[in-house]
Amino acid sequence: MTAAVDIKGWCPGARRPMPSGDGLIVRVRPHGGALPVAALRDLAEAAERFGNGQIDLTRRANLQIRGVSPATLAPLWEVLERLRVLDDSAELEAIRNIVINPLAGLDPAEMIDMRPVAAELEALLASDQALEALPAKFGFVLDGGGGRLPLTDLAADVRLAACYRDGRARVARGMAAMDGVAWLGTTDAADAPAKAVQLARLVLQYSPTRRSATLPSTMQTALSAALGLTDSNAIATRVIAPSERCGLIALTDQTCAVGLGAPFGRLDSETLMRLAAVLAAHDVCEIRLSPWRRLYVAARRETAAQCVSDAARLGLIVDDSDPLMRIDACSGVGGCPSTGLATRQHARMLAAAMARTGFKGSLHVSGCAKGCARSAPAELVLAGDGDHYRIIRHGTVKSASCGMFDPARDGTAAGLFRASENVDV
Repeated sequence: MTAAVDIKGWCPGARRPMPSGDGLIVRVRPHGGALPVAALRDLAEAAERFGNGQIDLTRRANLQIRGVSPATLAPLWEVLERLRVLDDSAELEAIRNIVINPLAGLDPAEMIDMRPVAAELEALLASDQALEALPAKFGFVLDGGGGRLPLTDLAADVRLAACYRDGRARVARGMAAMDGVAWLGTTDAADAPAKAVQLARLVLQYSPTRRSATLPSTMQTALSAALGLTDSNAIATRVIAPSERCGLIALTDQTCAVGLGAPFGRLDSETLMRLAAVLAAHDVCEIRLSPWRRLYVAARRETAAQCVSDAARLGLIVDDSDPLMRIDACSGVGGCPSTGLATRQHARMLAAAMARTGFKGSLHVSGCAKGCARSAPAELVLAGDGDHYRIIRHGTVKSASCGMFDPARDGTAAGLFRASENVDV
């Protein structure tokens, strides 16, 4: 039996923050997913002064400052405006939902640097008032193709992906469909932003929900005709998940990328300020956000290893094998009024059980049936139900449960990762 889901919130922004159990959530959307290290320090200081000092990394390569009050919102806006990450209106920031590769322009393996494409797409979205009708969850993904951190596993309404066609780099354009991605031809990089906006307009015109995935299948032919495409324009890609996301990632003979994970995507302002100081000491000027709740920087090869060590001492995760990087957990009690469960405390206990049993899958710990921390399926899902969790295997919080888990009996946690059928533990 699937639990009823009562959605009470919305996608927060800076201009339209969302109330939660610990105050207002203010989302910060860096342009191109990048911030100067000095700006990261200033945001951490602002989170301490105007919020509760807690900062989340989101699945859309954004930051969320938590615990802001109505009285401190205006001074926080002043800081965001000074850092050039505050949009003129809530409508404009809502449609500026663009994710690019976190190593764009740094990774020599990528076919196309998507940063200029993203900047032009932002400008086009801001110049067309009709596009403000796009839903807040409507997303664009721009993948430079062939790089070390591909975005092929990230869902999007409109997708631009670099590919080789006729011996040169082109940009394939596609949109979410019921069974994956519907690819609608290729274009030059210079024309890609306008083509992405064209797709968004067509979705607004034809989709009953204004989302790509709910376009009727019969509309694909109509869209192809509207775009002037033929069957020969179609392309195919395969989903590739990056094998390394934390620690050292080789780029060139002179540089490495460093991936820094945050447990459950949460960092406190003191840790971020200390991280900014460490990065500045290693001559790192910019930090990149990612949809995997990890931060990335580029460092010289001779200092990259020390950068990893310094970040690990601050409590950041630098090893992909750490079970915490395979767990999504919501804020839980104190951070959300929808649950009384200490989800992240329970998740840390379960991470230890994952390590002991050798469980290599993903885990989603949700305090209620909304499942805010993860929309994709996981190998194991715990969905809060009173003071217990419903157990779900290979699904989402909306899937049928196969048992119950009592977090007070922490000695039984290992049974979750050994059992594959119905079980109460």
